[in-house]
Amino acid sequence: MKKHELKTALKAAARVAREREFFIIGSQAIHAQCKHPPAEVLLSQECDLYPRTRPQAAELIEQELGRNSAFARKRGFYVDVVTPDIASLPEGWEKRLKPFRVGRITASCLEIHDLLASKLAAGRLKDLELAGAVLKLRLARVRTLRARVAKLNPASASEQALSCLATVLREVG
Repeated sequence: MKKHELKTALKAAARVAREREFFIIGSQAIHAQCKHPPAEVLLSQECDLYPRTRPQAAELIEQELGRNSAFARKRGFYVDVVTPDIASLPEGWEKRLKPFRVGRITASCLEIHDLLASKLAAGRLKDLELAGAVLKLRLARVRTLRARVAKLNPASASEQALSCLATVLREVG
């Protein structure tokens, strides 16, 4: 998803939910932190977000902007409503959120090392590819990433993420 598509998705979510504050916990969070995100971010068709103060609007967002919506068919991208508790996140992630603003709308985005730690804990191929691309472009530091992985909850997520990080680092070189 390109930056202008993310902005379109946020404006639509704000309109549908009558909300101005969101969390972005997926790969689109990278847009808040760099001008030139990796192709893995740009090729993604989804924006993982959650309404920050009106969680009851989540179902409406999913219906109006989700994968099978008219919005998705027309635009070629969609909003996937996910809660922050779906992801394994490092201690203190809330304090490191990065703002992405579109007019009066603010999306609080996972900081890049927190995002990668979460992706490594999930361990899916697409998550490892994203982590590798971000590290290749030097958009994140390995030392900081290791520290965040060590602070993942639960501890089993930390072990999984460390194993995946070792795999990614072997591939990146």
